[in-house]
Amino acid sequence: MNPDITASHFIEDLPVFSYKSIITQAVDDNQVTIITAETGAGKSTQVPQYLADHGYTKVIVTQPRILAARNLSKRVREEWALRTTSDSTAIIGYRTAQERDDDPSNEILYCTDGLQLVREITGAGIRERQVLVLDEVHEWNENMEVLIAWAKKRCEEDTHFKVVIMSATIDTEPLAAYFNTSAVITIPGRSFVVKKRFGSDVISEIFKKIESSHSNMLVFLPGKSEIQNVSDVVMTKATAAGIPVIPLHSQLEAEAQQQAFASYPNGKIILATNIAQTSITIDDIDVVIDSGLERRSEVRSGVEGLFIAQTSQADCLQRAGRAGRTKEGEYILAPYDIMPCLAFEDRSEYGTPEILRKHIDRLTLRLANVGIDIEQLDFFHDPSKRAIRQAKQTLISLGAMTPTGNVTSIGREMERYPVESSYARMLVESQEHSSEVQTKLAAIIAIQEIGGIVKGGPRFTGWQRFTKQKKSDLLAQYDVYRALDDINPDDFEDIGIISKNVSKAKDVMDRLNHDLSGISLDQTLLTAMTEQEQDSLMYCIVAGQVDQLWSVDIKGEATHIYTGDVRELSSTTVVRNPTLIAGTPFDLEVPTRDGSLQTLHLVQGATSVKSEWLVALAPEQFSAKRGKMVYDPRLGTLVVKQLIRAGKRTLEGLGVPVTQNTKQNQKFFQEALAKWLYNQLETEKRKLEGSHAKRIPNVPYPRIKSLVSSLAGGVIDIEQLNPNRKKDLFALTKLETHFGTDFMNQVAASYTTRRAPGRHNAHRGFKPAHKQHRKHSGRWED
Repeated sequence: MNPDITASHFIEDLPVFSYKSIITQAVDDNQVTIITAETGAGKSTQVPQYLADHGYTKVIVTQPRILAARNLSKRVREEWALRTTSDSTAIIGYRTAQERDDDPSNEILYCTDGLQLVREITGAGIRERQVLVLDEVHEWNENMEVLIAWAKKRCEEDTHFKVVIMSATIDTEPLAAYFNTSAVITIPGRSFVVKKRFGSDVISEIFKKIESSHSNMLVFLPGKSEIQNVSDVVMTKATAAGIPVIPLHSQLEAEAQQQAFASYPNGKIILATNIAQTSITIDDIDVVIDSGLERRSEVRSGVEGLFIAQTSQADCLQRAGRAGRTKEGEYILAPYDIMPCLAFEDRSEYGTPEILRKHIDRLTLRLANVGIDIEQLDFFHDPSKRAIRQAKQTLISLGAMTPTGNVTSIGREMERYPVESSYARMLVESQEHSSEVQTKLAAIIAIQEIGGIVKGGPRFTGWQRFTKQKKSDLLAQYDVYRALDDINPDDFEDIGIISKNVSKAKDVMDRLNHDLSGISLDQTLLTAMTEQEQDSLMYCIVAGQVDQLWSVDIKGEATHIYTGDVRELSSTTVVRNPTLIAGTPFDLEVPTRDGSLQTLHLVQGATSVKSEWLVALAPEQFSAKRGKMVYDPRLGTLVVKQLIRAGKRTLEGLGVPVTQNTKQNQKFFQEALAKWLYNQLETEKRKLEGSHAKRIPNVPYPRIKSLVSSLAGGVIDIEQLNPNRKKDLFALTKLETHFGTDFMNQVAASYTTRRAPGRHNAHRGFKPAHKQHRKHSGRWED
């Protein structure tokens, strides 16, 4: 029990208390009630209790984050236990996609909006004397957009349906007009003053507070790498003052997150992302220091990326509201490092809703599976026609939807899986393979769905010691996952393993276990891959990325086979010397030395592709035709190259061996072998000329052709020749065979070292340009 909670706290102290009867009456009289309350008014904890006390049998409260749902449930249970004699665990619970602490008898259920969306959209709706409370609507994530649109549709169809919309900062007029309601209640916050000012910079302001007072500081930073940077800088001085430095972001375990809520005698410094901006309450914060920045996902030019952006005025006010909850507080808007920080009045009033800045293909399929065309749903923020068109095209490419908008059998199967569209398509494809392949792929996708278990960037490469994989980044992470029992958890951070994502991956595996028709995802069954399983897994992976195929040159530049978009492979890819890959385009905005922001255009999660797979996976997009006959040095025989047509581009597939030993095929074999031998000879010649100060004469191609004709007559396979003839043929690739030992010795005598042009990376043949960019702290991650 929290000793700070008292009955008077519940009854008197919160501004929302004087509005109790107004709120319950409004909900009784209206289908839709909108409540705006300043931070600290008590809306998230008190309104659900008011409604339950008033006789509503089930109050379902959505929250945008797991941490908020968990903490609010805990808080309300404590309050309920203080003022009643009933078992609060039987009255209040919470549930998320990953965890639950609820009971069928619960009258108040806190849940993440993603879970509620799934329940509503599959038919488990709200009945009479129940209320759906949509909290923190101002965040406008994708789930909230759909819930709002669905709630409006449900109100029009069911007069008993009731919804309460709550937010701290929102423009109520357009939302009230959208729902055609006049029930709008505005509740003021606490009376404690929060002084606001513009500061010098984040680090300096922290140092000032360490030196002048024992303050409880909440510092908002754009991401976990910036949190680490600031922690490194302030740790020594903070430790000397007896002040703990506490990180708070989504990748921390729940136990680590809870440290931010504890009290410390000399104060505390909480370094947080926007996870601390809404929903959660840390009562004892004296000072908020705000960088005015956030890292957020956005789609720009059709590509999703992670960008550093200026927060809106509404976001700044939300952050300021974290101070002054129990006493006067201070809010300082200050630049972080040398990145820009706009003045409050120069910021946009509200942020951009998620549905307008992210891909919506999964949402489009989810709605289509229940008979709703996304274009027909009346969203509060309507997605652009371009975004909808791109989403549908992605689903068509994956085979989930027909060009006329009908969901295919593949699309219906994909909807079974609670993962992104591309991953769902991979799982559907795995049904054609062994149970071992299905199990391994489910584990691979669980790892990817939560963002991977390893960090990107050149600083974190230690994890690569635990994989020998050279064909797929996704398979490499599977190897690392299997090796976790052999790695000391204390070393996770140093070698680039994200500990919280390890446990998250296990949670996703549990969810998938329910959807994989009884196939077990017990970790003991996640064995090493056989070569055949590796090929099958890569085939399934490509099935989910047939719309994201890239040809790769020797420098590591990847060109999209449809759009021509040019990008770089991530600096930490394990894939070696690929020519065709499947991978996800991703833009990462990073600060540079001069304080500006640079966008890295990357392809992440690369998997090598055999072009002949494409015809089998998507015959409506790829076609094959017979190509020319060539000599295949791996097989030592004549093969017919398969050409794969993809839009306006032609990809070269594997060669099909020629088996008929006819006169014509013998002639083709001699010509193809002569060309191959001549090309090998020319390669050696250019290499020597590039490093020696002497020009080497040409060897005429007709000479090579004539020698091959005399040495390789009557065969179509090199293995059909005796060893001496094979030796003589391969000797034709050596310059010494044509010019003699004396001449080559003269060339060697005139040797002068010349530096090879361009960058070089020994293990991959190229060095990504983005690996050279460093902020002075060297801590950004890709």
